Amino acid sequence: MNKPVENIIELFTEVRKSTMKRLRAVPDGKETWRVADDKMSIADIAHHLIELDKWTIEKLTNEKLKAIDGVVNAVQINSRDDYEKLLIELDSMLNEKILAVKNLTYWDLEKKVSDDRFDKDVSIWFVIMRGNVDHEIHHRGELAAYLQCIEKGY
Repeated sequence: MNKPVENIIELFTEVRKSTMKRLRAVPDGKETWRVADDKMSIADIAHHLIELDKWTIEKLTNEKLKAIDGVVNAVQINSRDDYEKLLIELDSMLNEKILAVKNLTYWDLEKKVSDDRFDKDVSIWFVIMRGNVDHEIHHRGELAAYLQCIEKGY
């Protein structure tokens, strides 16, 4: 494994650890809380991050794959157990993502692929860092804001 890939895996791990910390801090009964009816709930965000990891893994071999969007009401949560299963799946996606990138070479990371979000060709490194890591960090911030709203009783 080369150093850039080691760094990517280290970042994947730390970002996911921080995301999981926030998702595990969600109080019982607030798993489907959302800031507005047309926004993703906490569970929807967790589901979206799972889909994002799957998308990233597929994008590594399918350069024509189109970007995905988060979906409101994408997942049905009826109990804390349902939510815990969702978190287990998200946590396990980290290992799948690591397996997908661990053997990438410098040349693999530099390969240009089409990215419809930016309407241009970008490197696989960019797809991983901007399309996955930065995207998860964005949603992690959203989760932190949701937790603050819940704490304040909104």
